[in-house]
Amino acid sequence: MIQSISLKAGLPVNLTELTSSLSNDITSRAAFGNKCKDKEVLISLLQEATALSGGFAMEDLFPSIKMLHFIGGVASKLKRMHKRVDKFLAEVIEEHRRNRTTTECSNDGQSEEDLVDVLLHVQESGELQFPLAMENIKAVILVSVIY
Repeated sequence: MIQSISLKAGLPVNLTELTSSLSNDITSRAAFGNKCKDKEVLISLLQEATALSGGFAMEDLFPSIKMLHFIGGVASKLKRMHKRVDKFLAEVIEEHRRNRTTTECSNDGQSEEDLVDVLLHVQESGELQFPLAMENIKAVILVSVIY
């Protein structure tokens, strides 16, 4: 962020955009580690979903009129968006599963794990009283990225 600001010496800088980008980078690195190549894709998907769900929709005003759901199309767009986010998260989790055996160790001998690795470890170990399903892992990742 500092390097980006210094490169624009004398020019106006959008600090809101830079701060948001830095926050997204920190959050996605904590959740996905350095392995996630497409974090920008997820962020754009989430921004698009937020824009779709945040606007006014006539079907929200009259939910019992089923025809409005087809005319407005917001629900079907949100369902398509949900499928895209779900597919993205499934790919990230599967990539982490493949790479778990080849994780590099840091200098002190402990492996570097991110949130996805920790959740997969908990799922495989069965340490919880209830089973941790893939949908649960996806939900935790999504909530951690959003907030």
